[in-house]
Amino acid sequence: MDKEKFNRQKLEAQLEELRIHVRELLKKLETAAGKEAEALRPKLKAAQERLYELTQTSAEAWQADLKPGLGKAWEELHKSLSQAAARFKTKQ
Repeated sequence: MDKEKFNRQKLEAQLEELRIHVRELLKKLETAAGKEAEALRPKLKAAQERLYELTQTSAEAWQADLKPGLGKAWEELHKSLSQAAARFKTKQ
């Protein structure tokens, strides 16, 4: 086997190792993203429920009861999304 062929085979083997490593990293990222999305679902649902309640109430009830609850749900959802995005930025 000549030197050029050996070098090519060595590079091909290294490239295959890198492909495997990239696939493993992508699987981990997909899993992490899925977990983050699942953690956000209850907060999104709470915000949606508050918004639905808004459509079913009078203006007085909105100001007194629902507006603070919707605001809080929105803030929690926004905070969770920001935290999830920050975690992904630091992992990369």
